[in-house]
Amino acid sequence: MTGEFSRRSFLKYTALTAVAVAGSSLLTGCSGYAPVQHAPGTSNVVLKVVSTLDMVECHADDDGSNATTIFKLVVTNGRNNALEVTKANFAVKAEGYLADQNDKLQVTSPDALSYQVKKGETVTYYVQAKGLNALTDGPVTLTFYPDLQYSEFNANWELTADVLVPEESGPSTT
Repeated sequence: MTGEFSRRSFLKYTALTAVAVAGSSLLTGCSGYAPVQHAPGTSNVVLKVVSTLDMVECHADDDGSNATTIFKLVVTNGRNNALEVTKANFAVKAEGYLADQNDKLQVTSPDALSYQVKKGETVTYYVQAKGLNALTDGPVTLTFYPDLQYSEFNANWELTADVLVPEESGPSTT
């Protein structure tokens, strides 16, 4: 080997280097997107779908049994393609508790579940987690997957008891 570097070799290695650099930058786009909010009344925007946690209600008997937490989630589709929202699009987690596609999770909507949400439409969903009292079993995480094909993109609300306790009203002045 003479140690010379021809113009042809230089161009060949320059092109290979450019392809390697361009290819490595594509790998950074493989991660998901999962924003986390920490209070009711807040919104997430994932895959052009706006989801707002409108309300959280906690119910239990006096002895703590029959606990249920209900999340009211308002979803607006900003995508060109319709969304099919089913029970599988939701999950509720707490320490020692998971409600996803099992009997602990119930999802209802006045507009009908498994309805195709078209672009620009807004639909309200009630996500009921049976056996969970978010006031005592927290922190609780509600997850909404706008498109199950891309489950790494999801909207999350991590809620602690202090943001769920209703503010005490002052004494009546009437």
